[in-house]
Amino acid sequence: MRRPPSMDLPRLRDFIAEVERHRFAMQCDGVSYFYQFPVDASISRYFGIGMKGCDMLLNVLCMGWSWAPCIAQRASNVLVRDLGLAWVDNFLVLGGTLDEAERNVAVFRKRAQAARVEVRAEGDDALWQVRSRFVCVGVEFDLAAETQRHRLDPAWAERWVDGSGMTAVLSGRATARQFAEVFGGAVWATDILAVPRCHFAALLSFAGRLGGRMVGAAAPVWDEVVDVPPSARRELGALRKIVRENPWVVGGVPEDTGSVLWTDASSRAWAALLEAEGRFVDGRQGVFAGPDADAHINLKEMLAFAEGVVRLCWAPGAQRCRIDNAAVVGAVAKGSSSSYAANRVLSRSLRVAGRRGIVLRPDWVPSGGQLADPYTRGTSLPRFPAQLPLPRSRATPFDLF
Repeated sequence: MRRPPSMDLPRLRDFIAEVERHRFAMQCDGVSYFYQFPVDASISRYFGIGMKGCDMLLNVLCMGWSWAPCIAQRASNVLVRDLGLAWVDNFLVLGGTLDEAERNVAVFRKRAQAARVEVRAEGDDALWQVRSRFVCVGVEFDLAAETQRHRLDPAWAERWVDGSGMTAVLSGRATARQFAEVFGGAVWATDILAVPRCHFAALLSFAGRLGGRMVGAAAPVWDEVVDVPPSARRELGALRKIVRENPWVVGGVPEDTGSVLWTDASSRAWAALLEAEGRFVDGRQGVFAGPDADAHINLKEMLAFAEGVVRLCWAPGAQRCRIDNAAVVGAVAKGSSSSYAANRVLSRSLRVAGRRGIVLRPDWVPSGGQLADPYTRGTSLPRFPAQLPLPRSRATPFDLF
């Protein structure tokens, strides 16, 4: 049987952004959702339970079947189409006003009844209740605030911060299973709280090494005790402090700064310039020296980007960036790189940008359209002109997936 297609599960950042464009929501869950999907006999014969003297076949959707999540998510998307969002069996019906939310809830109820989908309220909420503050898929939303905001589910944050796994990892000796559980929570927390993962380069590096070793093993050794290096523990401790505070993250799109940062690197030199509608605003350039002179070109491109952000970007808002290196564009967009060295450099850039109220918006451009490229060439680096040539090609926004 061929592999299942995409689930069409919304990306977490898109899910949060869509919720924060509204003021009211109603949430509910499907009751034993997978078991509400009847399956044809031609499929159910593949899902059986063999017992002594008794063989049983499942006539509902088997949760272990690779196609099951795709079927469930796509069915959920149809139920909430034009009304809200779905995360497998979690339904969120949205509205910009109370009246709109209640109208959308009424439509959703009719659809659920027609499809014979049984739902229940989340926690102690009354079914079909519309509210502005709620927890959904591990995220607490406050849509009643002046500017919509979100943070981690406080109950989850408390469990992660004070769990036995966290205690073991911070002590320096933990099982691989404990580290994996704590690290998985760390990844989730950085996504929700919009903390760039490049700030935790040592933690990411250790997780990568441990994961690679376990994949290569004959069988996963989850109960093996591993030594967590001090640098990874320090970074985890810093993240633990952030999660304990669990600050609200304000949604919305910042205003554009009106300028574009162009950065580029050659094997010998780097250049960064700030441009606004073809007009040269400011620029910096230099020659790589010391260990940087022998670095990989991807790292040199990251160093050029860091110099541009630190030296040229001061206005708060959304700062457009044009880079002709896909690895750097991806790392800036995601907030982390697979390279330890690149993470250290990127961390510096994002810390500076954060302090100045800047949100970096990286786009890829081909080398032929990179305005900073000519100023990295030659034995004697050329000076920046007062007027820049207009870009010869359009930038391509980076998509995480």
